[in-house]
Amino acid sequence: MTVPGKRADIEVLARMAARIAGCDPDQRVQLVYAEDIAFDDVMWRYPDFLSRAERAYATLAAESWKD
Repeated sequence: MTVPGKRADIEVLARMAARIAGCDPDQRVQLVYAEDIAFDDVMWRYPDFLSRAERAYATLAAESWKD
């Protein structure tokens, strides 16, 4: 089951995680490992920030918060 607005909420939380880490969420980043491009996108889409956003979302959406 999908939650309406979840994707937009995750983006907001990921942008916030990047900002808190001292990064510009909209900065384009390219990480190269050896000769391979490991990441090429805007900072807020970096996997660590998306992971933090997912965990924050799960915490905020938990059943215990709905009481």
